Amino acid sequence: MEEISQTSSGENIIPPLLDKTWKRILFGVFIVAAPIFNFSLIELMKPEWQDGRFASYLYLFLLPEASLGIFPLLVYAILSYLLLLWDSEQFAGSMIIRLGIYGGTLLALQYSILSFVATFSVSPVVLAVLLAYFAPLLLPKLYAWLRPQWDKLFKRYRLAMIITTLIIVALVLWGFFFVLAIFGIASPFWSFLVALQASRWLLKHYETSFSFTKGLGIFAWISAYAFALRFDIVKMFELYNALPTEPPNCYIATAAAKGHPRFVGSRAVKLASGKTMRVNRQLQRLKAVEIVWMGVSAPSHRMMRRVYDVVGKRLALCIKNPILADIAFFILLPVEWISFFVLKFIVPEIQSVSERLYLS
Repeated sequence: MEEISQTSSGENIIPPLLDKTWKRILFGVFIVAAPIFNFSLIELMKPEWQDGRFASYLYLFLLPEASLGIFPLLVYAILSYLLLLWDSEQFAGSMIIRLGIYGGTLLALQYSILSFVATFSVSPVVLAVLLAYFAPLLLPKLYAWLRPQWDKLFKRYRLAMIITTLIIVALVLWGFFFVLAIFGIASPFWSFLVALQASRWLLKHYETSFSFTKGLGIFAWISAYAFALRFDIVKMFELYNALPTEPPNCYIATAAAKGHPRFVGSRAVKLASGKTMRVNRQLQRLKAVEIVWMGVSAPSHRMMRRVYDVVGKRLALCIKNPILADIAFFILLPVEWISFFVLKFIVPEIQSVSERLYLS
């Protein structure tokens, strides 16, 4: 009789969501930091003018300013997950907590898809994004497969392995900003994987029946989501209409690109808006420097931009013929070379990135 009661009680034991304290802390910190990290990255990638691209609308939709309707649902989901990590036995039984986590899973999936579509381009970068998306699933298996071989090699070739490790670390640091951006794009999908794990655990152990209360809760969440989605879409169009109709210029460099084509290396490019402008490598490089500056120090960039919008426009108006444009191009060469080569030392991929500016 005692064995039966022990067996029956053993059947009712629910395994913990996460079995280690450090895992709960890590997942908790990540689920809070991931949205902040992603929103910060999207803020840097928002369009500067009405370029007509579908991706620009998506960036605006994902901006914090356009996500005010989603924020309450997002905060609700994060708090629900944190409470579940704090004491799963106490809070897992609450339908309010479970609904918050289910809703958070759907929100994370939405932001994962939209972030990927917004940043998608036919280039090797998309492979890096996909690799980052599925890294949490692939790396544990890769580590389990490599560990035995790694231990054998490390015992035989200790010095060689140390050098190799240092080289890998150096390469990672070399492309730090690029890697940071890729992981920022992937953070919603990682959040989705974390929330999906919790949702599956709750569905398996706590959703034994469907009641009127549960149905009412689901209906309330869907209604709130529909209202928030409508608000965010309207806000997205408002933000787009508030953008300037012309691209913000590197005024002097833009004027310099209007010099003699053979001297300044310029060519006519048709923009997404249908208008044409002359573009050369100098203009693309200086624009790339400005974009990185905006990402590294947004406050100082905004201050510089306010000054340049006044001074740069006036100086550019003085460049009225190709000869003056050639002179401006020549004067800007030291600025272009020094700033770009310093930037290339920090972000090696900047060469290929700058070549696509103004061309798509």
